[in-house]
Amino acid sequence: MAVIKIGRSPIKTQVHEASIDGFTVLVDSSDASRLVLGKPWILLHDNAKIEVHAQWFFHADDGNVQIGLRRLRDLTKPPVIGGWFPSFFATPREDGSSGSLLFVGASLIVMASLAMPGVGDALGTSGKIQQAFGAIYHGICGYFD
Repeated sequence: MAVIKIGRSPIKTQVHEASIDGFTVLVDSSDASRLVLGKPWILLHDNAKIEVHAQWFFHADDGNVQIGLRRLRDLTKPPVIGGWFPSFFATPREDGSSGSLLFVGASLIVMASLAMPGVGDALGTSGKIQQAFGAIYHGICGYFD
């Protein structure tokens, strides 16, 4: 299954054959009347976005229209691998190259700067954050005693 997009109108189609040069697709005759010739179409197939051009049409006896599409260019965006910041919606990777360490480090720097006497006193956060760090420190030290 695939989708041909002409402008904003999607047309469902079946891919019968795919090659390095193009595709052969089957479209229902009722949907074939919505095809606009003269400009490139976008074919969405197997998580790929490909700009195609219609080369030939064949009206089959069963009422379907078979279309030969020529591949013009691949518009699929390359996947983003890695990155500095963690993706909260992606599956966690086990290779250790996630940005979790950078995120935690940046968070600690922000918290430490808000706890500093100059910035923290102006914002009213210094005392509260220093108390929180002190409670965490005493909790850790009490755990090991």
